[in-house]
Amino acid sequence: MLNGLFNRTSSAVSLPQKLLIYFSAIALMIGLTIYIFMLSLMQWIEDEVNQHELEASAPFAISLFQQGAKQPLQIGLHVQAFYSHDYIPEAYGDLSQFPSGFSGEVVDRGQAGMLHEIVSFKLFEDDNQSSEKELFLYRSEFELDGDIEQLYLIMPAENVELSAEEWQSINWFVLFFIGSLFLLFGFAIHKLSRRLVEPVEQLVKQLKSPEEHKTFYVPKQSATEFSQLTHSLNDYRQQNEMMIKQEQAFARYASHELRTPITVISGAAKLQEQNNTPEFQARQRDRIQRAAYEMQNTVDALLSIVKQEKGTANNDARTLESAEVEQIIAPLLIAATTKNISLTLKFVQAPKIKPTPSVLRMLLSNIINNAINASDSGEIIITVDAQQIDITDKGRGLSALETRDENSHGLGLLIVDNLCQRYQWQFSLVDIEPKGCRARLTFPNERPNS
Repeated sequence: MLNGLFNRTSSAVSLPQKLLIYFSAIALMIGLTIYIFMLSLMQWIEDEVNQHELEASAPFAISLFQQGAKQPLQIGLHVQAFYSHDYIPEAYGDLSQFPSGFSGEVVDRGQAGMLHEIVSFKLFEDDNQSSEKELFLYRSEFELDGDIEQLYLIMPAENVELSAEEWQSINWFVLFFIGSLFLLFGFAIHKLSRRLVEPVEQLVKQLKSPEEHKTFYVPKQSATEFSQLTHSLNDYRQQNEMMIKQEQAFARYASHELRTPITVISGAAKLQEQNNTPEFQARQRDRIQRAAYEMQNTVDALLSIVKQEKGTANNDARTLESAEVEQIIAPLLIAATTKNISLTLKFVQAPKIKPTPSVLRMLLSNIINNAINASDSGEIIITVDAQQIDITDKGRGLSALETRDENSHGLGLLIVDNLCQRYQWQFSLVDIEPKGCRARLTFPNERPNS
C-alpha cells in the first residue's frame, strides 16, 4: 500500500502529506510495539517478584512445619503455607493438579502465566466475574515425621498485584505518552518536509510566471543545493537572453551589411546606362567590384561564425601579416578622408591568431568605423603587436548612445564581445586623456600546429 502511494506520480505539493502518512504508519507500528512491550515487561516483573518471594518462603515454612506449626501457616502479610490439601480453602480450587516444583500464577485453574493474562485482557476484567480467586502458587515436597508431605505456598494475587484501576491508569499514561511522541514527531516531520519542498514549489511558480527578465530565488534557509540550482537557473536565463540579443544583432548586421553593397551595385549599374565615357564606366565597375568584394567578405564571415557555433570550424593559429591589416583599412580610407581623419598603421610585431581573415575584417572594420564616427578630425592609430591590437582615436570619447546602441551601424559592441569570446580574446574600450578613446583586442599567445 505504501509502495503504491509513493510510486504514484504526483506533484511536490503533496509530498509532505505523503511523508506524514508514511511516517505516521511507521510511528503507529512502533508505538503499538512499545505499548505491548512495556505492559508485558511490567507484568513479567510483577510476577517474577511474587514468585521469588514464594520460593524464598519455602525453607522457612518447612522449618516451622517440622517444628510442629499448625495449618494454615501465615508467613508475612500475604503468604499462606499448607501441607495438607484438606486445609486449603475451596475458593482456591483444586491445586493438587499442579506438579511438584510448580511456581507461577494460577489463572482460570489450568492456565497459568503472564501471556495468558495479556492475551485474555485480564487487566480490564472484573474480578467478581470469576468464582475462583487468582493466586500465586509454589508447590514442593518435604519430609515430616518420616513421611513425604506436599507443600503448598499460596499468595492471593489481589493482595500483591496492581489493581484494575492502577493498571488502567498505567495504560492511559502509556497511551498518552506514545500519543504525545506521535504528535511531536509528526509535527517535526511535517515542518521538515515543508521546508524541503518549499524551494521547489517557489521555483515551479517562478518558472510558470509570465513575467520576463525575472530573477529566480529561494528562501535563505533553503539547502545549499537549492541555492546552487537557483544560481544555475539565473545564469542560464542570462545566457539565453544574451544569445537572443546576439542573434538579433547578427540579423540586423547581416541585413545592413548585405543590403548596402547590393544598393551600391544596383546604383552603379543604373549609372552606367547614363554615361558611356570610358572613365565613368571604369569608375562604376570599380564601385561594383568593391561592393561585391565587401559582400563576399561579409558572407564568408557569417559562414565562419555559423561553423564556429556548430563546432565544425577547426582553425589553426596563423601569422597575421601587415598586408592583411592594410587591406582591411583600405576600404575605410574614403570615409576617414571625408572627415579629415588619417588612418595610421603601426605594425610592431606579427601575432599568432586563429580568426579567419573574414572574421578579423568584421572585427577591425567595425571598431575602426566606430572610431571614425566618434571623431570629427585628427588621427586614428592602429597598433599591432604580438599580444594585442589597439585602435586609438582623438574623438569625443565614450558615449552611452554610441557605444551601447545595438541598432548602430556595424556589428555593435555586443557582437564584438561575442566574437572575441569565441576565440578567447579580450575586448576593452576606455577613455584616454586629454580626449579620445582606445579600443583594445587582447589575444592569448597562439602557436602554430607543428
